[in-house]
Amino acid sequence: MIFYLVLICVFSYALAVTFPEIYSKAKQSVIEQSVELQIENEEANKYPVLATVMFLIPVLIFTLSEDMLLSIFCFLLAILAYTDASARWIPDVVIYILLAVSMITTSSNDLMFSLSAATFYILPAAMLSAYGYLVRKDSWIASGDYYVFPSIGLMTFPEYAAGLMLVTLAIAVLLTRRIKKVPLVTVAYFTFTGYQTCVLLGLF
Repeated sequence: MIFYLVLICVFSYALAVTFPEIYSKAKQSVIEQSVELQIENEEANKYPVLATVMFLIPVLIFTLSEDMLLSIFCFLLAILAYTDASARWIPDVVIYILLAVSMITTSSNDLMFSLSAATFYILPAAMLSAYGYLVRKDSWIASGDYYVFPSIGLMTFPEYAAGLMLVTLAIAVLLTRRIKKVPLVTVAYFTFTGYQTCVLLGLF
């Protein structure tokens, strides 16, 4: 266990340090094809402590559950959460892998049960987006976030899915007082892993 903790700490620190360079290269590649990104001034930031905390959580999940797939899912979600916090950028390849892991996990359960959970999870965000578009003519939730939400929804129980998203949105709204662009996937990561921890501890 100590070896895994050390490995996670080293990985999280390495990601935090090297991610700005990775992001810069990926961004440069997209800039060549996108005029819009050529005027983008936002750069990636380094958050070593945040990265360490994020990547230790999957270790806690595995310790409580001994569920490798769930731990891998949380680990992949941690990558997306960190990149969203650091650069408001979500790597497509990680999204696809995350969705694949959630679908593999779902295959052993009731499909309709999981799909209903995903629907309930996405619904509050979709309603908020619709309200923002109709009333303010503005998109309050980034389109990229909706690629992540189904995967998270598939990993929750239907009776808690909508509430979990409502808590995520409530925290995001509170954070808007201090943060101009709230990384919603980062917030969703902490609410989801907090939910999973409570489930594993028998609190739900």
